Amino acid sequence: MNINTETTLCFTGHRPNKLNGYNPNDNKELLFHLRDIIEYHIENHNIDTFITGMALGIDQWAAKIVLKLKLKYPNIKLVAAIPCANHSSKWNNESKIEWNYITEACDYVHYVSDEEYTHWCMNKRNEWMVDNSSYVIAVHNGTKGGTDNCKQYAIKKGKNVVTVHPKTLEVN
Repeated sequence: MNINTETTLCFTGHRPNKLNGYNPNDNKELLFHLRDIIEYHIENHNIDTFITGMALGIDQWAAKIVLKLKLKYPNIKLVAAIPCANHSSKWNNESKIEWNYITEACDYVHYVSDEEYTHWCMNKRNEWMVDNSSYVIAVHNGTKGGTDNCKQYAIKKGKNVVTVHPKTLEVN
């Protein structure tokens, strides 16, 4: 798949332990807000391709929002950026089933590395997502870690970054 970076947006965000837990129902307000921001980008910035890093939490929840929005916007596409060959291997069965469902529903799946998990694969995945996007939605509470690293890389690369605080829902 040839990705037009001008009309592509990627997601970065926290795992469920830095949100309101592992149940998306406990994060409803955040996810409805995220859906509104995604729709804004479709309607006002002509975004037609979304990249998810497929991690637990925001990555997968944003992917599911995009899949649901395909009913309203049939031209949009979802790309999975998989960091390594065994990405979901240590997850519980329910999470693996969810990962498989989303991956199979994607328009394109890109393996950033075909190696087993390494300490650098997540950062390489984040860089690939940012490098192939013009827009980034970061669900970030301000703490250091992978989401912050991805967000800082996007800023350094001159991408359009929208940050959503997962608790206050403040956008900047």
